[in-house]
Amino acid sequence: MEAVLKNLESTSELLAISETEYVRQWNESTVKRAFQWSDYCEHIFNRFNAEPTIRTAIENKLRHINDLLRKTFLDHRDLTFTDLGRCRDVLMERLLKNPACPPSVINALFGSFQPNDGRGDGQVFLGFSGLRGSVSCKSAGEMLWATDVNLGAKGGLCIKDLVKGSILREHIQKLIPHTDSESLIKRLLDSISQSNSDKDSYSEMIAGALLCCEDRTAPDVTRNVIFTWLESHPKTLLSMCQVLPVLTLTELAQQSEQFRLAYVGILKNWASALMYDVTEGEWIISDDNGVPFSTLTEHFRYLVTSGHQLEAHTLRELHELKEGDGGFEERGLSVWGDILSELSMIQSLASVS
Repeated sequence: MEAVLKNLESTSELLAISETEYVRQWNESTVKRAFQWSDYCEHIFNRFNAEPTIRTAIENKLRHINDLLRKTFLDHRDLTFTDLGRCRDVLMERLLKNPACPPSVINALFGSFQPNDGRGDGQVFLGFSGLRGSVSCKSAGEMLWATDVNLGAKGGLCIKDLVKGSILREHIQKLIPHTDSESLIKRLLDSISQSNSDKDSYSEMIAGALLCCEDRTAPDVTRNVIFTWLESHPKTLLSMCQVLPVLTLTELAQQSEQFRLAYVGILKNWASALMYDVTEGEWIISDDNGVPFSTLTEHFRYLVTSGHQLEAHTLRELHELKEGDGGFEERGLSVWGDILSELSMIQSLASVS
């Protein structure tokens, strides 16, 4: 029992440090060990929760530890016996709320979510116990329990991407009030894009952060911060347009005029990389920066069927681009004219069916 109490003391000190600037010295290995100790505390809770004598001894020890920690850390939050049952959540919550938490640690937290496939009783099991109980992860928890993990949750993204995006979003929100928030947020987002060799992964994570807000039409400081960062990182923005579902890109364009202009700019670049092959009677890619005509048309199809003011903006711009090419109706003379013809034909087929 003495060893158990000693270990609880060490873990309590670790949790207290996770709320301080000393967390700047942590790395991925430190976080891994911290969560291993959190697992140990959850094991202690499950083992002794129903044994009053031992539980009382642990509660007395925790009170003593909290008294000592309050003398060392002015903003210390007490750790209770109940907290031991969700110690991973407590640790995660404190790290996310701490603006001193380095990007490498935040990246380590992203890898901690592994939802199951939704089989059985339909409950989502996570790397963190009882995610709904975590204050700082409230939005992520609500999202998990409100969404069927067997389906794309929002904008064609899977639930894991939305959860990771929610973590990223909430940490950015904690950084915004600080005087050097701009550099802190830039460092965090730069770290995410640089540390993920899989461009699909970080593109979906960033999209998840943008889509997980409650009211996507209302002004949102966090969302604007992310969009502004994307504008200054054209390669990341291009990667997002290359790998994200078209539905996701359309919803992001609905959210932000910044993103709409950048997205349409990329679509224009893709169009300029197309050349009409008279022999084949079709548009072909003339360089490595383009996409097939059918793919380009699909992007515009979503924009013009969004049921949003985005639809009117896009159609007006397509017609202006067609007129800029001479307004020709014959196929092969204007990529914009051919896209409009293709969209008109798709719409006609849809109305018939």
